[in-house]
Amino acid sequence: MAEVFVALADAVYIPVLLPALLLAGPVIAAHCLTVLQTVLLTATALVLALLLPVLGDGAEPLHYVARTLIVAVGGLLCVAVAQRHERQRADLSRITRIAERAMIPALPAELGSVRLAAHTRSAAHGARIGGDLHEAIATAAGARLIIGDVKGHGLDAAHLSAAVLSTFRRIAATAPDLACLARDLDARLGPDLGPEDFVTVLLADFVPGGVLLVNCGHPAPIRIDNRLRVLEPPRSCRPLGLSPDPYVWRVRLLPTDRLLLFTDGFTEARDRSGAHLPFDEHLHTALTAPTLGEALRDLLDLLHDHATRACSDDMTLILAQPGSHPPSPPHDH
Repeated sequence: MAEVFVALADAVYIPVLLPALLLAGPVIAAHCLTVLQTVLLTATALVLALLLPVLGDGAEPLHYVARTLIVAVGGLLCVAVAQRHERQRADLSRITRIAERAMIPALPAELGSVRLAAHTRSAAHGARIGGDLHEAIATAAGARLIIGDVKGHGLDAAHLSAAVLSTFRRIAATAPDLACLARDLDARLGPDLGPEDFVTVLLADFVPGGVLLVNCGHPAPIRIDNRLRVLEPPRSCRPLGLSPDPYVWRVRLLPTDRLLLFTDGFTEARDRSGAHLPFDEHLHTALTAPTLGEALRDLLDLLHDHATRACSDDMTLILAQPGSHPPSPPHDH
């Protein structure tokens, strides 16, 4: 519409620099819109330049040809710029996806004798990465897993999340136990942590007949057997960055049991009255679906139906199920 107005204004002798004004739309489109939209605006500008003699602008033939050529060449340059910007956006998107996969790789469906399924959601619009983190590695004793939540959101939280994961991957396989692992993570993350930064983490070692846990300020996991059991630690432990004193405890897990680990985005899903998702038979039914993937999908459906408030936090869900192991010792929790 702006270009039509400019052409009409020029036709009634309002003194304007016509080629520059006709090219204003394509120039803006080249930087902000798609290649197709830039082509359409360039074509519109060229058509208007060609139609000016019909509107009786009174220009000399040489001036008419010159400004038509200016609009045509300028429009082609705008299209070339739009194509370059589109390639750059595609390259950035590809690099971002590679970085996301490096930071938050998909968990294997099986790690040793443990079956796994995971779901992540970032609170940042259009991003998969945020303040949540998770990883699983194989050790000589079995599967070792971390799930955590960095204080805050966005790129700053993602940077700290990447630092936690990088450190975990370097030392997790050789740490003698989870308490040592937690202390080493806390010590090595010191340079990356600001005075108000902290990271809640839950560490898990899947062992025959059970799982060993260290909880540094993280939401307690849920054991799913014939009912839902929240596994609160025997004593509290501060998050990483706040001088934690980690404590290892053991939980019995039968091959038919499952363990749900999550970040606080799960507990922030609330209905209109502010109530959390109830730990009732519907949740138990969802989490005992035939496969882990189906269980997570059913859980997400429940969360979607329950939550009437948009969640402003990242969310990570991990569902784990051990394989067949010898019976666990009688002192299990």
